[in-house]
Amino acid sequence: MTTINLKELIEQNIIKETDATRKLTIQGITKNYKVYRIPVEYLHYNNKNGRIISSINRYESEGNVLDTTDKEAYNNILQSYIIDSNSSALQATKANIKLFGQRLPGVVLNDGRVIDGNRRFTCVRLINKEDGTNLYFESVILDQAEGLSDTDIKRLELNLQHAEERPVDYDPIDNLVEVYSVIVKDKLFSIEDYAHNTNKKKSDVEKMVKKANLMVDFLEFINAEGKYYVARDLNLDGPLQEIMGILNKEDDEDEAEYLRVRNALFTAMAIPHRGDLTRHIREIGKNILKANNREEFLDEYEEIVEEVYEAFQEKEEVTKEVIREVNADLDSTIKSQSENLIQGKITETIISGIQFQPVEYLKRAFTALESIDTDQIPRLDATSKLEFKTLLEKIEATTKLFGDKIGV
Repeated sequence: MTTINLKELIEQNIIKETDATRKLTIQGITKNYKVYRIPVEYLHYNNKNGRIISSINRYESEGNVLDTTDKEAYNNILQSYIIDSNSSALQATKANIKLFGQRLPGVVLNDGRVIDGNRRFTCVRLINKEDGTNLYFESVILDQAEGLSDTDIKRLELNLQHAEERPVDYDPIDNLVEVYSVIVKDKLFSIEDYAHNTNKKKSDVEKMVKKANLMVDFLEFINAEGKYYVARDLNLDGPLQEIMGILNKEDDEDEAEYLRVRNALFTAMAIPHRGDLTRHIREIGKNILKANNREEFLDEYEEIVEEVYEAFQEKEEVTKEVIREVNADLDSTIKSQSENLIQGKITETIISGIQFQPVEYLKRAFTALESIDTDQIPRLDATSKLEFKTLLEKIEATTKLFGDKIGV
């Protein structure tokens, strides 16, 4: 990609200053920045944009390389991902720009990289192509040479995309990938910094980091390390949320038991389920892992876990399609064993719960009776005493019936 210096283009009067400004907070200082009208051919998309991070991950995982030497080809690839990320929102924005022009300026770097306003940039590009017009992209221009670090830029991007009062249409998995990248992998931000710059609670970000790490662990389990798009293709946000909730109640100091439970859940998530996978994982947690048959289930399921794990590890390349192939190739006995074992244990717990309901109800009734202050009974007025006597007779008749049922 040819090196661009937008400031030089301002001096050449190719880029023109407008009367507008945009307020930004950079390095802790908030001020108004000038807005310029920039011809779109001098700009390019940000390949670190969190909204399309898993799409780029898919492209590169398939052996492709984003060719930055060909700006138009590069822009066309990333533009398609921006469109696919939320086509209905993009069409609405495009219609609005056609009617009223670009109302909210973007933010670009001096080298032409669009940091904020990728959808608006896309709309301007599409309108120019479809209508033969020559609209400009209106934007603030920031110069990295003036002391802006990569962390400063990412902080600004996060602040603009998350902290301002406007909806963010991130896919949940793309959001997890971004959290994992900037906090865990690249360590650009601490949890506290990320929470501050995205206007989120620290506790919420901690949960996101936990879930992101679980996503990474699951991808390693199915031999798809680093292929975040696989998690997006499989719509794993809900199931991962359930697994995180289940594992939060496990003793993480007992690493062997923690991994035993985690891998059982990963296996259940990897084997296709005909119904709602999120609910399926929730039922395993509620009616097996919290139930009396937990140990029995984990012991019996261990062989299935090993079979599924080994089936994935034998594959050189794991994609959504390969996952389907692996499950098709798995011995039908393994899949049926998994389904029958899980459903059997869930049913067992439910039936057991129904059987013990009379005991639980009687315990509650007894606790309620015990809470009565017997010293207060003689002090009841005449009407209350009569009502008390009537209820007591009903209780005696009911307990006699219970006794008859069990031969007492």
